[in-house]
Amino acid sequence: MKKFLAVTAAAVLALSVGCSKEEEKPKEEAKPAVAEKKEDGNAEKITLLNFEGELVNQLRGYHAPFNAYAAGLEKEGEEALPQAELDKLKADAKASGEKAVAEIPSIEVPSDLTKEHQESVKASLEELKKSYEARVAGLEDEAKATEADELFTAFEEKLNTVHEDLKMIPGKFASEL
Repeated sequence: MKKFLAVTAAAVLALSVGCSKEEEKPKEEAKPAVAEKKEDGNAEKITLLNFEGELVNQLRGYHAPFNAYAAGLEKEGEEALPQAELDKLKADAKASGEKAVAEIPSIEVPSDLTKEHQESVKASLEELKKSYEARVAGLEDEAKATEADELFTAFEEKLNTVHEDLKMIPGKFASEL
């Protein structure tokens, strides 16, 4: 009888150890799936931030001549720039703005974003293009310069709708330029 109890106890112990190992495996497999979902949730955020980083670098190149021209206009008295130099800065700004208007439509929106977010980014880029069109016109007409700032704000707002959907802090692109 002692042998029977010992064999039965050993069998129950082996069975319980074997069953507990089977139960642990699904738990281990579930952990990578959860981590994968978290990575997928962050993947779109990372894609958007990388895209925006590249876009801001491109915009800095377009915007630098406008900033140089504006700085040249602000100088007064002995520091005032000669008219020929101001005209060159203005021509550089105009050329840069025209380049921006030509190149912005060809900016590729990342395909890793959802369709809805891709459409929002495309709509914001259209506002950005209009902003540079108005900025070029604003070199001759002050009212157009104000319109350019309003269009740039519209660009930021449309792009920030994607930030809101992804629960991210809104971007402040104007301060980057």
